[in-house]
Amino acid sequence: MDLWQTQKSAFTLLVCLALSACTSLNPANLTATGTDPEVVKVTNTLLPRTETRTPIQAAWWQKFNDPLMTSLIQEAWKANPDLASAQASVKAARAQGVIAGASLLPSLSGSGSIRDSKGSGTSLTAGMDASWELDFWGANRLAATAAQRDAQATQASYEDVKASLAAEVASAYVNLRLAQASLSSSRQSNKSRLETVNLTNLRKQAGLASGLDTEQARLSLGQTQAQLPALEGSVQRANYALAALTGKAPNALEKQLAAGKPIPNAKGRLNPQIPANALRQRPDIRAAEYKVAAASARVDEAKANLYPNFNLGGSLGLSGLNVGDLLDTTNLARSLLASISAPLLDGGRLKQQVVVRDANYEQALATYQKTLLGALQEVANALATLASIQKQQPILNQNLQLAKSTENLARLSYNAGTADFQNVLDAQRSVLSAQDSVLSAQANYSLALISLYKAVGGAW
Repeated sequence: MDLWQTQKSAFTLLVCLALSACTSLNPANLTATGTDPEVVKVTNTLLPRTETRTPIQAAWWQKFNDPLMTSLIQEAWKANPDLASAQASVKAARAQGVIAGASLLPSLSGSGSIRDSKGSGTSLTAGMDASWELDFWGANRLAATAAQRDAQATQASYEDVKASLAAEVASAYVNLRLAQASLSSSRQSNKSRLETVNLTNLRKQAGLASGLDTEQARLSLGQTQAQLPALEGSVQRANYALAALTGKAPNALEKQLAAGKPIPNAKGRLNPQIPANALRQRPDIRAAEYKVAAASARVDEAKANLYPNFNLGGSLGLSGLNVGDLLDTTNLARSLLASISAPLLDGGRLKQQVVVRDANYEQALATYQKTLLGALQEVANALATLASIQKQQPILNQNLQLAKSTENLARLSYNAGTADFQNVLDAQRSVLSAQDSVLSAQANYSLALISLYKAVGGAW
């Protein structure tokens, strides 16, 4: 066997070994998340696992049965700048994953030249160079794995921005309906007080009321009228907020949202029993979990870099005076080179890189724990708010009915001359205050429910 055949056999053997190593260490064979023992320990401590995760309805806003709210959320997903920026980040992270994975493959480059010199004529050369780093210690594989986990974390972060945007739009929509309802209630109260002013004027002309009653009625009317501009401004600001979230100019949604509608409220009975393990589907928790996996892979990558690197290189070259010579294999020049490089003296740089990556892993794990605790707190806060409002609503509704009954009785008593006019004014103020309290409770319940849906990651 000649030298070239010996080199060829050695090259083939090394290639087979490299392919075997790359196949067994393929990042695609690794579990995405949840394999890190520290992650499992933190999760099981704060969030006990169950056999299966509870089915979650991602489009939780459909529970409110408001097509306009759903439409605005979909518009925001198409045009919101923050979501577009997050989507671009996903694209970049995926590209970085491809770049990192390319280190596992051999590289091949070609070259060619034509040289014309006096006396010797024209000469042609062509060649190819190949190189391959044999990833025996898995450093390149681990770098590719970390890049893949980063891409998955970025994708989860994008989904988190998307979920947060849906909650922001829904909350802004509820605030708009609250502002419109409060404005409508004040206008209705304004009409009632205007009728009272007209009534006191008639009674004064008939000698049944004093000028003081008329002035008090006018003052009460003026106080209600003074509240209207502020409420109208609240409606406008709510419109502007929705327009900004959907990527539109401030007045773009004014006509679409002009018609007042009831404050949206989810139908059906709320089940407070939320399986703890369902929280693991939250995008921000998944993103934090992927970041822990990426940091763990980078720790092992840094350790692998402490060991020698193995490289295979080879080249093929042809030269001649014409194109025909380039096709003649007798003019072929070839070479094969296997090399090894190992760190000897680097001032401790590689060892300290392990320390740095290990510290980054600890930070990622702490962030994961913090994210998990924050999710639990958000769920607990939303449930506590919902429970308190549920207890409060019947009392507020009863107070509104009592206030309306008191106003009616005060009017009857005043017309009969058995009660002071101040009783009528006080009763009117109580009715407006009770109406505002009922409306605020309705809106706060919907806002707390939106917060709960976001905290859980959907409807359960």
